[in-house]
Amino acid sequence: MERRLIGVNGRWPPPEVHVNLNDTLVINAHNSLDVATSIHAYGLYQNGTNFYDGVPGTTECGIAPNMTYTYIIPVTQTGTFWLQSQYGSQFVDGMRTPLISYAPQEHYQYDSDQVLMLEASYHRGAKDIVNQLMSTVKGVREAFVQPYMLINSVGGADLNKTKISVQSGKTHRLRLINVSAAWMVRFGIEQHSMQIIEIDGIDTEIKETNSVLLSPGQRASVLVTAKNATDHNYIFHADMFTDVGQDGQRTVLPYQGIVEYSPDASLLNYTKVGSSSTVDWEFTQDIDMVPLEKIPAPGVHKWVPLEVSTSTYDDRRMHSAFNNRTYAAPIVPSLLTALSTGYQAYYPDVYGFKTYPVILDPLEDVEVAIFNNDATTHSFHLHGHSFFIIARGTVDKNQNNRIAAGNFPMRRDTIAIPPRGYTIIRFRADNPGAWLLHSQMQFAKEQGLALTFIEAPYRIGANLKNAPADMLENCLTMGIPISGNALGKPGLDLSEDVRGPYPLSGL
Repeated sequence: MERRLIGVNGRWPPPEVHVNLNDTLVINAHNSLDVATSIHAYGLYQNGTNFYDGVPGTTECGIAPNMTYTYIIPVTQTGTFWLQSQYGSQFVDGMRTPLISYAPQEHYQYDSDQVLMLEASYHRGAKDIVNQLMSTVKGVREAFVQPYMLINSVGGADLNKTKISVQSGKTHRLRLINVSAAWMVRFGIEQHSMQIIEIDGIDTEIKETNSVLLSPGQRASVLVTAKNATDHNYIFHADMFTDVGQDGQRTVLPYQGIVEYSPDASLLNYTKVGSSSTVDWEFTQDIDMVPLEKIPAPGVHKWVPLEVSTSTYDDRRMHSAFNNRTYAAPIVPSLLTALSTGYQAYYPDVYGFKTYPVILDPLEDVEVAIFNNDATTHSFHLHGHSFFIIARGTVDKNQNNRIAAGNFPMRRDTIAIPPRGYTIIRFRADNPGAWLLHSQMQFAKEQGLALTFIEAPYRIGANLKNAPADMLENCLTMGIPISGNALGKPGLDLSEDVRGPYPLSGL
């Protein structure tokens, strides 16, 4: 089957990007598509470079067809990240690639370093899938959308198509990146243990495990020490699944590949020798991980409670939302509004109702409590920050299900929240700019599950250089105003600001 994919420099998949700490990553992005595009460096904080965060409607207008935008990003972090388009769902159509940043001296020693990009892909274009999910016809939107697994953009039912090559007796670092639009991934290797050493760009104390859970957007590095004998090859699992709830039910689409010691070795297939799998479904919880850099959690100056729900709205479509408030990008990017409205930049209304703006004071310690009332897992990504994982529990407030972090909570930038579960996170508002918090379940994001943190609006101008000329040129080429409120009008002239749709079940 053939389908249209988005490539880079005449090839697909796009090339991997590898950088070192203190490099400057320069991406000269020329758009040869017939629609706009953008590039987001997933997981990089972009402190002082908010213009290059790559989010149309938040930090830029997008790159117009036949136009160019140069992203200039100082590399101040190390670890496992990825590049993606944030224009619509273009990353689902192939606009994605790993971004690896190396430290001068890694904390853990290993003999090889491999990237495994885990991709639940589709035989259909993302726009077609979004149109189906946003249909007003119940039977159409609820029809199953079948994905298939790719590993580094290769896949299929044939085990031999996806291989991880290892050398006997050597220790291998595997960098796992889930770039899927909606599916969780369970990764593990038969007859091998793994040691988790990094999640979402944060180095951790070693955690032994035989399976790793990755929600969309999440990354993890594991060390695998190969056996000394080379007479067998082994199966690895990269199973896609959804709906891990309190009742333990899940929808699983299994996927297997080969860990190859030798092309001539026999495959030790546990299903054929009558043994049970050594890769289980008891995952290591991120809240139980311990970061190498031990930082105590900040206090609480501002509390942001967010109820997540998906239901039918008065436009007869299914929407996902925080607090029943669906997100839609403004006409003028929120960052340009913050920079052009003077003292009114502190008024939430100026950014538009549907951007769901939350204003943060400079260096304010923010606690966000996310309650997932849906029957499916949600994955959330915060731009501009890593956050502390403070607590997890269930929305029924059963204290027996509550798990609290230790003195030095784990930090990451993407969190998975199971059905009927909640997670409490904290971060410090130390990065002036406009930053999205959104569902990394891309189709839920398209249905409206996002909000905008406007962080230290009076300090944004001092924290950033002038808006890049090529960014403003792209805006004007697409007829988008580069100043004013969300609608491109002066001040609080928002009489035409749209507020609906609204859930049929009530506000």
